[in-house]
Amino acid sequence: MKGIFYYLNRVINRTGEAARCYMTVHANPGVVERDGRLNIRKNVVLEIREGGRLKTGKGTVTIQNGCRIVVENGGELDIGDDVGINSNCYIAVHNRVSIGNNTIFGPGVVVVDQDHDYRDPGGLKAEKYRVGTVTIGNNVWIGANAVILRGSIIEDNSVIGAGSVVKGHVQKGSVYINGR
Repeated sequence: MKGIFYYLNRVINRTGEAARCYMTVHANPGVVERDGRLNIRKNVVLEIREGGRLKTGKGTVTIQNGCRIVVENGGELDIGDDVGINSNCYIAVHNRVSIGNNTIFGPGVVVVDQDHDYRDPGGLKAEKYRVGTVTIGNNVWIGANAVILRGSIIEDNSVIGAGSVVKGHVQKGSVYINGR
């Protein structure tokens, strides 16, 4: 654990000075790889389980207040350059989630690459999951409270409207809005 806390003490804030981190971290040394600047705000929970991996790009990645990011054993979360993850977002990774460059998440966005396998003979109590991947391209804007589900691909230059639920493929340059 010493390695991860040393890393967190070197997080840089907007002014370029070392920032105090107000976050809960459960991770093993060496599982966080970063090439650029990582700005982490207050009350962020970052859980990287043994065998999980978080990698950030060469630009700045900002994770705002109240976010929770969980990378399970064997999971991989790749975050590109200059990504903004707004307040109260939740990202859960059992397999693989990739977030492209210059992508912005509105507040309350949820990204999950797994579903509970309710068809398992043990039901939900068995805690079995169906896992897949989530790929979010470059220059994507995801509006407040959108939910991105297992197996989704959002291509470059797309906009996901606030409150939308995405399950499937969003074509390049699309504006995706769920009708109610």
